[in-house]
Amino acid sequence: MSFVKTSEVTKKVSGLSEPEAEARTGQGTDWTGLVWLTLIVAAGLTTFERLEHFLFPHLDSPQHQAVTVCVGTIAAVVGTYYATRRLDRVLSMHSQAEKKLALERNVLRTVTDNIPDSIFAKDKNGRYLLANKAFAKLHGMKSPDDLLGKTVFDLFPEERAAELYKDDLQVMKSGGAIMETERTAVDASGKLKVLQTTKVPLLDGDEAIVGIVGLHRDITRRKEAEHRLRQSEANLAAAQRIAHFGSVELDLVNLEEPEKNPVRWSDEVFRIFGLEPGVEEPSRQAFFRLVHPDEKEEVRQSLDYALREAKPYAIDFKIIRPDGAQRNIHERGDIIFDPKTRKPMKLVASVQDVTDRVQAELQLQRANQELAEKVQELEQRSTEITLLSEMGSLLQTCKDAEEAYLQISAAAEKLFPKWSGTLSITTASRTAVETVADWGQAVPGERVFAPDDCWALRRGQPQLYRRGEKASACRHIDLTGVTESLCVPFMAQGEALGIVSLQMRAGQEQPEPASRPSREAERRLAAVLVEQVALSLGNLRLRESLRNQSICDPLTGLFNRRYMEESLEREFSRAHRNKSSVAIIMMDIDHFKRFNDTFGHQAGDTLLRILGDFLKKNTRGQDIACRYGGEEFALVLTDSNLAGALQRAEMLRQQVQQLSVEYAGQLLGSVRVSIGVALFPDHGATMGEVLRASDQALYRAKREGRDRVSSWTAEPVV
Repeated sequence: MSFVKTSEVTKKVSGLSEPEAEARTGQGTDWTGLVWLTLIVAAGLTTFERLEHFLFPHLDSPQHQAVTVCVGTIAAVVGTYYATRRLDRVLSMHSQAEKKLALERNVLRTVTDNIPDSIFAKDKNGRYLLANKAFAKLHGMKSPDDLLGKTVFDLFPEERAAELYKDDLQVMKSGGAIMETERTAVDASGKLKVLQTTKVPLLDGDEAIVGIVGLHRDITRRKEAEHRLRQSEANLAAAQRIAHFGSVELDLVNLEEPEKNPVRWSDEVFRIFGLEPGVEEPSRQAFFRLVHPDEKEEVRQSLDYALREAKPYAIDFKIIRPDGAQRNIHERGDIIFDPKTRKPMKLVASVQDVTDRVQAELQLQRANQELAEKVQELEQRSTEITLLSEMGSLLQTCKDAEEAYLQISAAAEKLFPKWSGTLSITTASRTAVETVADWGQAVPGERVFAPDDCWALRRGQPQLYRRGEKASACRHIDLTGVTESLCVPFMAQGEALGIVSLQMRAGQEQPEPASRPSREAERRLAAVLVEQVALSLGNLRLRESLRNQSICDPLTGLFNRRYMEESLEREFSRAHRNKSSVAIIMMDIDHFKRFNDTFGHQAGDTLLRILGDFLKKNTRGQDIACRYGGEEFALVLTDSNLAGALQRAEMLRQQVQQLSVEYAGQLLGSVRVSIGVALFPDHGATMGEVLRASDQALYRAKREGRDRVSSWTAEPVV
């Protein structure tokens, strides 16, 4: 507790100082010295008077008196001289003290008047004893003397003055110092100021409290600076919160043992780490407890290297918060060096939560990947559409099914490069399915199988099989080495024409399944392929059916006369080029009119159909069997001489005799035929000539008794 004595305040007010006190003390001591000097002189004179008779016994009384007067005079002069010198010295010291006191008074006044703080002193009744210019200016006074004798009630409103006077009484009552850390006041110009006030008791020489001494310090600028600093810190903290950006400071007091270096974290670092400020002490150990275990060693090496080499660093890593949440962190830092020694002094780093950015980048990567996959898929679809279009165009130009099968297999191999596959066609009898084309790796299994062996044909829908799943596999597939299969039926006018079977075999899978088209996309592609195949094969069948109707006899199924004539033109031209021959066998049923009259026309049609089937089964692949007209049939034998043709005709005649014709449960009897043979170019140079020659040979066989074979001769037919 601080106290101020009245003498000290009086000294400060009046300008008294220690030299003046010393001068006063010295002046009192000089008067005592003069008394002592008088006593000494008197004693000396008395002693001299006593010793004079012993020292000068021969002197008479007047002489003794003269000596005494002389000695007394000398003593008086010496004493006076001494007293005068002493008094002069005292007066000189007093003059110097007065000058020094005046100087100190001026210095004190100068200091108090020019100091920015307001200084005042009050008595016990609250009257101002002392004030400086700053205090006077604060209260709008021209001179500090204008305040002397006034009270706070003369300066402030009554309520405010009462509070201040109460504070003064409290200071004097407690005898201790009271600090008003913050107090607002309005100066004479109307500006609001923030004052820091200190009041202490004023004591007299007897330690009695006779008033107070106070000091007002204008802390407005400091408070404004503190406010700006707090606002700046708040703005910085807000910016850090918004940016998920915190700061770290590490004092490099021990480079050998980094754990001993003091660490400071901003509040945002605590928030990023999921910690409460003030609960967890910032430290290297606390930091590494949060780093993801998989990245802890890498982060440690990066930080240690930056400290050891005194270089900036930037690292990305993950942390696991106490609540289990995982966050992505980006940290970068740099070293601050001592400007004098150039030694590392501090590491300053920033910590930023970049989880949202990392997630956005991952989403962007996924979006780019999906876009790339979509682009790749579109390119794949475009390629597939082009291949399907080319296949459709080529299938339109195919003359027969065999050409179509080749085009289908070639297109399917390009459309399904990672699959092995087969194209199987249902036979006309609907009792079997035959594989007509394949592609990719050789597919083991049956080339011909029953329709019921394929689930796709049974159900009329695609059938997918994967190894390890419960879906049934088709029996026509050899499952050895097959990991996946897909059978897709194709239909035309409600009729199952066949299937396209795809098989993924072990070793054909792609190493990155994600880059492959999806199974659903492959199923859709297979469905589009079979639609094209069904449409093309259906068109080919329709075209072939129309063609057959135009070149085949509907009753017997043999070629008609028109097709035979077209074929003869082609075969005669080839034979002419190859210097070979072509034989024509003309065959007629004996007594066919009588057969019709006896059994009826329907029985006759049955006989014609049976004979047609017989000729189809008993002719070579390169030969042509056709119905020439009515009950007359013709066979074109390519690359055949006359002897071979006659032998072939005889064999046919004998085999016809063995035919058993039954109609309505009744045997119709044996069948007899007459046959005529002619040869190109021996019996004619043109088709008409050779046909006439074969007709003439037939008529000759009938004329000679029927049921025989005759060749053309130059003899006229009667």
